[in-house]
Amino acid sequence: MNPILASSTVLFTILFSLVFGIACGYAVISAILHAFARRQVESQTTTTAVIATTASSH
Repeated sequence: MNPILASSTVLFTILFSLVFGIACGYAVISAILHAFARRQVESQTTTTAVIATTASSH
């Protein structure tokens, strides 16, 4: 095998692995942050509704 071909194959494999790992990590972190943001919005609307109901009953 040609040494240039072998070294470029190893370089592209390492580069592809790095890019793939970064992309997967980004997708996982984005999904986790999106889930937490959705949970925060749901808890804020529930809290607002309870406060509004309590304030209107007095």
